[in-house]
Order: sequence, then structure tokens, then C-alpha cells
Amino acid sequence: MENKFKKGLILGGLLMVGAAIGFAMTKGGHELTEELQKDFKVLAKNLKKNLSHLEDVTKDNFNELAANIVEEYSKKKELAVDAKNSLVKALQAKWHEMEEEYLAEKD
Repeated sequence: MENKFKKGLILGGLLMVGAAIGFAMTKGGHELTEELQKDFKVLAKNLKKNLSHLEDVTKDNFNELAANIVEEYSKKKELAVDAKNSLVKALQAKWHEMEEEYLAEKD
């Protein structure tokens, strides 16, 4: 399962590159894309840890948790609105994978 999660993180990082393709044209944009990929990995780990704190792990609760984690993180990192939105969407896209891992760990 952990291998599947790592593949998902890599895929999510690649999706972030695609979402930020407009920024990739400049050197500053390229650095921003790399930084968002790093942020995504950190946030995905935090999200996975916080799943156990949810009383009821549903897609809605997961999506809310993802948005809250990005919001808290963005206060520390001062992320742009577009970057925050991209990170939230990328994390929320991981629902099925994280749900499977959560249920496997719970058993």
C-alpha cells in the first residue's frame, strides 16, 4: 500500500506541474512549481496523519480536512490563492487512495 501512496504522490506532483504550466516558462515560475511539489508532499503526509483524528472518514470530511490543512499551511508559507486552490484540489483528488490506506491500517 505504501508503494501505491508514493506513486500517488509522484502523480500528484506531476499534476501540479501541469496545473502550473503557465508559470513554468520563467525561471521564477519553475522554482514556484518545484516549491508547490514540495508543499504537496508535506501536506499529503499531514493529511494522512490527520485522517485518524476524524470521527467519521467520509469524502466530505476528507475534503474539508484537506482544505483546512492547506489553509493552516498557507498562513505559515504565505501561499498565493491560486497555489492554495491547486494544492487543495490535488489533495482532494487523493481521496480514494488515502481512504484505502486508512481502512487497511485500521484493520
